[in-house]
Amino acid sequence: MESDMTTFLSLLAIPAAAGAAYGGVKAGLNGAKRSLAQIERTVNRIGTKVDTHGERLASVEAETANIKERLARRTDH
Repeated sequence: MESDMTTFLSLLAIPAAAGAAYGGVKAGLNGAKRSLAQIERTVNRIGTKVDTHGERLASVEAETANIKERLARRTDH
């Protein structure tokens, strides 16, 4: 009889352990979702900064080309 009770109790522990494992996995996945969302926000901010920086570089390059043209015209006269 004691063996049957031990077996019965061990069988009850299996669903409890599975439930705890599921809870741990779910919590881990929720944490991973939050981390991915934060990474995505960071990447988007960096992308915006890179775009802005690229626009500024293009503007500076255009202005530099204009200055070079003006200097070349002055030296030609």
